[in-house]
Amino acid sequence: MKRHIIVAALMLCAVLTQAQTATLRIDASARYQHITGFGGFVCSPQFTYNHMSTSDINKVWGTGSTVGCNIMRLFIPIGRNAWSQSLRTAKNAKAKGLIVFASPWGQPAEWKTNGTSNAKNSDGTTGKLKRENWGDYAKYLEDYVQYLRQNGVELDAISIQNEPDWPAEYVGCLWSASEIAEFVKLYGRTISCKIMAPETLAVSDSYANALNKTDILDCFDIYGGHQYGGIQSAYKNLGKKGKELWMTEYLINWNENKPTARNFDFNQDFFDFFRSINTCMLGDFNAWIHYAAKRYYAMLGDGTNGTTSGTVTKRGYIMASFARFVTGMTRIGSTFSGGSLEGSAYLSQSGDTVVAVVANTGSDDCQLTLDLPFYTTDGKLYTTARTKNLAATSLTQPAETCRPVVMLAAQSVCTVLFVRSRDRQASDMKGTVTRFDRLDDMSTTTTTFGTAYKMSGKTKTFDHSNALISTRTTLSYGYIKLDSRHDKLIMHVNSVSSTMNYTSSSTTLYYVNSAGKAASHDYGSVDYSRRENFDLVFDLSPATLADGCIGLLGMSCGNYSSVLTLKFGDVYLGRDYSGKLSGAYVADDSNVLEYSSDSSCTSVDMTAVTSLPSSLPWLTGTNRVAYVAADGGLTGDNIVAGSSCSRLVLTADGGDFRPATAFTADEALLTVNIVGARLLMLPFAAGVPEGVTAYTLDDSLTPTQITDIPAHTPVLVTGWGDITFRGSGEVAYATVPLTAKVRGSYVSQPLYAGDYVVGERDGQWGFIRLTADSVLPPFGAYALPSSTADSAVFNLFGQRVDGRPTAESRPTKKSVVIVGGRKVIM
Repeated sequence: MKRHIIVAALMLCAVLTQAQTATLRIDASARYQHITGFGGFVCSPQFTYNHMSTSDINKVWGTGSTVGCNIMRLFIPIGRNAWSQSLRTAKNAKAKGLIVFASPWGQPAEWKTNGTSNAKNSDGTTGKLKRENWGDYAKYLEDYVQYLRQNGVELDAISIQNEPDWPAEYVGCLWSASEIAEFVKLYGRTISCKIMAPETLAVSDSYANALNKTDILDCFDIYGGHQYGGIQSAYKNLGKKGKELWMTEYLINWNENKPTARNFDFNQDFFDFFRSINTCMLGDFNAWIHYAAKRYYAMLGDGTNGTTSGTVTKRGYIMASFARFVTGMTRIGSTFSGGSLEGSAYLSQSGDTVVAVVANTGSDDCQLTLDLPFYTTDGKLYTTARTKNLAATSLTQPAETCRPVVMLAAQSVCTVLFVRSRDRQASDMKGTVTRFDRLDDMSTTTTTFGTAYKMSGKTKTFDHSNALISTRTTLSYGYIKLDSRHDKLIMHVNSVSSTMNYTSSSTTLYYVNSAGKAASHDYGSVDYSRRENFDLVFDLSPATLADGCIGLLGMSCGNYSSVLTLKFGDVYLGRDYSGKLSGAYVADDSNVLEYSSDSSCTSVDMTAVTSLPSSLPWLTGTNRVAYVAADGGLTGDNIVAGSSCSRLVLTADGGDFRPATAFTADEALLTVNIVGARLLMLPFAAGVPEGVTAYTLDDSLTPTQITDIPAHTPVLVTGWGDITFRGSGEVAYATVPLTAKVRGSYVSQPLYAGDYVVGERDGQWGFIRLTADSVLPPFGAYALPSSTADSAVFNLFGQRVDGRPTAESRPTKKSVVIVGGRKVIM
């Protein structure tokens, strides 16, 4: 029996959306650096000591201040006669209990090779400290320490030189890496407070390596560096040998590198400042100190560029998100998954409080699950966003939990704090993840394409002469064929290093469009400043690639100086994965809780798990399956023992269905709600239930009634109510080729404007053409006829009516069509 159905051009009323969700796993056993604190510069050669009033200082520094800084950087005025300028501020700082250190810019001109206090004169002559005056300079620094001490101020540290690697045309002095190291060796311990070196413009390997010598290490205490010129890696070796690592100066000027002057722009600047601090926290720095504390780009406004003098800025509140809550704590392991989140986590010295500072860079609120090292009932959330400044919210839990859920506002920086109520059960379970839809597992149309696209777990160089995926930009050697509709390409980066900047310019994807032709899209400048454990996400949907995407070729960038070295985790296109567990079963093990609650985990391999419980209640109500050993003794719905499942229970609203391997089911059930008609695809063969009529559809969408439903075949079913399809035998995951006119899926898939879904309009059932993007639910199907032009109209009999019907397309009796949302009688 054949019937025809209507096609209408209108918008699907109910749009299925997925909430933004993410998990932050906090590992207290992974201990990193102690956080000494945060601070700013109270003055400089640019700003005199009266630049900040006592009231200003009280807003930035000290217990009870708005920003909460505990470190103050002093400028050492040039010449002994000028030292008194710093005394009042130093006394004020010490009265607050602050950590105070001092940095010198220049020395008396007669000690310099260029005869001035500048690092470089206007004629280009650079200035170094004459070697015969090294001893004089050491005494000069010691005399400053003594001057403050004699006036009641004990200096916590003194720097040897501000930016010895920067030939500035203002007060400064140039020192090579070897010269700084030699000076520290000869004179470091002649100065009676802690010594900081080298305070370079960049955290460079050359200076760190020069100081990392046995006969020099004992002659200084703090490695200091500035963030401007990038952060390399050798400094970490000094941290391993007991040196504190401080980032002692950084600023982001709003007007820098901009074509026109501008005031603070929330979208451009808000997260840049957060990342500046967080990058250093993840980089093992013990302290982070801003340049001027009071300036339009600082923590306190100065009345210029749209700021109000003496008022805490957004940057000040971001600084407070760290300074007020993590000073004195220890950074611990933190791993994000899902969402547009980044940040770091910290543990109090008593071990009873965990703090996470998290940025939600996305445009939607994000529901964050925190996997804590203990149980809790009490917490706090502090939110800074466009209209909020450290807004406090209580996170009191209705019952003890080790996985509290917090809603983070869109475009926000949040500090989340939880207090321990009791410890979690110890667990030795291990967990690993296998991603589906890895790029490595895709096939290519020809073998000549090569295998460079297999990037998961590999280290790759990315610059103007080194591409990612492949160097292909045309179809001459084939392409990577996408096996399903994917709207994102995700590259997980375990870590990245750079020879200069942490961005890739003109990041261009070469792909194959829906017409089978090579195309390209420039994603612009891509940011890698998170450095570790982050995702690069490239949108493949028609919102970005308007001509569609059925294959991939390669990715290039315009970097020349900034050569990126990327250590990849998985590179993939779909969100689903399979988890694998081993060890003695513990119900509140982090991996067990993550795999059993994350909707993206569609199956769990437990064949290596011992001490299994009698049941797995976390399978109930989901489409997840668990694999156990054949002789494990565990049975129940959705449990595959060996390769057999006694009873598989699936529901249309139970989430994605994607078993890692095929299995045999004695009984398989899928329950769906049908209100008139629905397109479905089943992962097993089934009979047609009573009260249901089922049809297969050909490429012209002409239905043919069937009495048995084959597996992996889109079918049209009509009926009413909750209907259960029953079958048995092999159960597996399968995809429908992108060339098919009717495409089904066992996992949720994006739908785009122009796709057709089954729907109802004015009592007429048929295909509805979407005019906006949506999401196809699991076990659903959609159609993509050959012609999807807005002017195409199909009548009740499936015959095309284009305004001047031919003999073949002319309806044989009166029918109803819908054109542009308007009912027309033919």
